[in-house]
Amino acid sequence: MILTAAVCVTAFFMSSADTPLVAGSYQIRNCKYGDVLRPENANNADGTHIVLYPAQPWKCMTWKLLPAGDSKFQLQNHFTHKTFEGRTNQAPVDVVQIPFARDEPKRPAWRLEKLHNGFYQITDVITGQSLTASSKDTVTLATWEEKPEQQWELIETDPAKLTM
Repeated sequence: MILTAAVCVTAFFMSSADTPLVAGSYQIRNCKYGDVLRPENANNADGTHIVLYPAQPWKCMTWKLLPAGDSKFQLQNHFTHKTFEGRTNQAPVDVVQIPFARDEPKRPAWRLEKLHNGFYQITDVITGQSLTASSKDTVTLATWEEKPEQQWELIETDPAKLTM
């Protein structure tokens, strides 16, 4: 638990609340676990679960944030060229990889709202559910409760320096 607090506090002091989020390439690190989002086993199959993994300079751990309106973005993985979603009337629901549709309106959109501590709440625009790390092996959508497992650090990453 002490490590979790240290990770969250470190990000607070390293992040500026006034810096607007811009389109680009980012690794998305969870506040509670300290690991980043990626498709499980870097698999490019549709339906692959999105999980957490220790950060590496890998394409499978890096996401393009493409503008989709006010504080909204569409996310595309550098390695698989796919996105993710988790849709249901019940929460939590596992987040899985899906194709990145050619038609922009058919792609999932995510609202990224900067929190007072410098982390982000990432919310599915359609369901209103928040991206949540239920464990290192399970990323879900769930009702926002301001928990560390629902807070995300965005680490800008240069795609030219990525491997694999």
